[in-house]
Amino acid sequence: MLSLLTLIALGAEPQVTVFRAMTFNIWRGGTQFQPIEQTIEVIKKSHADIVGIQEPDDSLETIAKGLGWNRSDKASIVTRFEIIEDWSVEGSRWGGAIIRLPNGRDIIFLNTHLNPFPYGPYEVRDKKATTNEQLLKVEEDSGRLRQMKAMLESLASKDKERPVVFTGDFNTPSHLDWVTSTNGRNFGVEFEWPITLMALEVGLRDVFRTIHPEPAKTPGFTWSPGYPFGKLDEDDVMDRIDFVLYRGLTAVGAWVVGESGPHSHIAVDPWPSDHRAVAAEFRLD
Repeated sequence: MLSLLTLIALGAEPQVTVFRAMTFNIWRGGTQFQPIEQTIEVIKKSHADIVGIQEPDDSLETIAKGLGWNRSDKASIVTRFEIIEDWSVEGSRWGGAIIRLPNGRDIIFLNTHLNPFPYGPYEVRDKKATTNEQLLKVEEDSGRLRQMKAMLESLASKDKERPVVFTGDFNTPSHLDWVTSTNGRNFGVEFEWPITLMALEVGLRDVFRTIHPEPAKTPGFTWSPGYPFGKLDEDDVMDRIDFVLYRGLTAVGAWVVGESGPHSHIAVDPWPSDHRAVAAEFRLD
C-alpha cells in the first residue's frame, strides 16, 4: 500500500471525504407540534448527510422519502449514502449500520436512545441524589448503563479499523459538563457521568466538546427548547444530553441545531421537537 507521502511525491492527491452527521430526537414521530415536513426541513438546513433519529415512530420512511435518501429501520438512520449492512442491538434501543462514503471508505454508524427515567439532573434538582454514590445508583437503576454496554459490545464485534460515529439521545449529561466551572448551574454538584466515560474508555470522543471545549462558555444545551417550544416547566433543568461521538475521524465543526435564540448555532423556525439536534462535520483522509 502506498503511503500518503509516496502519493504526494507521485503527484497523486489523496482522497478526502468531508461529511456531516446529526443526532435528532424528533419527538414522537416529528408530528407533535409541526407537520413532518418541518422535521425534514431541519435535516435539510443542517446540511447533514447521515442522521441518527430517535423517537421516529412511523415517520422514518416518510422522512427518507422526503429527502430522497436511504434508511435503516433497525438502526433508525437516514442517509444520502449507501447502507452496506445494518443490525439491531439486543438489550438496547436501535442499533448500527455500515455506511459507504463517496470515497469508497466504510464507517460504522451507531444510533441509540437510552432510557429517560430516572433522569439524573432532576434527581439532583429534587435533592433525591446529591452524592456520587447516589447518582451512580440513579444511572444503574435507569438501565442506561446496561443499554450502553450492549451498544459498545456490538461495536466491539465489528471491524475495529473502521471509523465510527455514534449518535443518540443518551438521556444523561456528559462527564465533561458537570465540572468546577459549571457547578453554579448544576446545583453545586460535580459528577463524572458514567455513560460518556464508558464511551471514552473505548476511544469515542464527544465532537461537541472537541470543538467547544469550555462548557461554561458554550453549554450546548439540547434539553430542552420546550415541549412545544417556549413551554417549559418553571423548574426545568437545561442540559446537554444529545451527543455525536466519534473515533478514527477528524472533527471539523459542531453545531446545536434548534430554534432562533442563544442556544442554537443553526436556527430553524418554527422548531418542531422537544430536543435540539446536534450536527457535526468530519473529515476522513
